[in-house]
Amino acid sequence: MDDRVLVVIPTYNERDNLPRIVPLVLVQDPRIDVLVVDDNSPDGTGQLADEMAAVNSRVHVLHRTAKE
Repeated sequence: MDDRVLVVIPTYNERDNLPRIVPLVLVQDPRIDVLVVDDNSPDGTGQLADEMAAVNSRVHVLHRTAKE
């Protein structure tokens, strides 16, 4: 059985940090996928996360409509 691990990264205004943290998590183990949960960041974090997911099948994004 191929065990998978999902690392959830909650974000709000983390556009500058996302390009650093996601690769650091993914490099730890090839079984790791990342789910970026964006709380409607006004700085474009969600859009950047979508761009990262478009080029890496191990990155996934969940957009929330508000910071809760």
